[in-house]
Amino acid sequence: MNLLKKFYNQDTIQHQFLDRDIKLWREELEGIEVEVNFFKNFLATPQNKSNQDLISDKLLLQLNVKQLENAVYLSRLNNFSIKLEGMNECDDIQCETFYFNDFVDFKIHIESFLSHYRKLKKTIFLKIDSLAKKDNKF
Repeated sequence: MNLLKKFYNQDTIQHQFLDRDIKLWREELEGIEVEVNFFKNFLATPQNKSNQDLISDKLLLQLNVKQLENAVYLSRLNNFSIKLEGMNECDDIQCETFYFNDFVDFKIHIESFLSHYRKLKKTIFLKIDSLAKKDNKF
């Protein structure tokens, strides 16, 4: 068992946090892509399509919007991770600050999107759960 940890300088630690966040965001966005497709297919089944308590035009519109936003964020994330590679060329704190400010701005926007999506997903799950209990399917 190795109880000693590697020594990392401050720059390396910051890069590791950036890389970790980007990896987690990519996994989240790829998962959202699958979930939205599942929800849309689930709601489109004949049994659910006729259930007005479950499905609404507003809900379908929200799913379509989140699907489009997700694709945009996935593309922006890929471009952003390439852009961050320029940070490796920085020689001074001003250069690094430029990249970190971009990172913080991107982080605020993507985490806001992820939060809004989680709320939508919770709403869908609560609707399904409520209807299932009402129909005694659980």
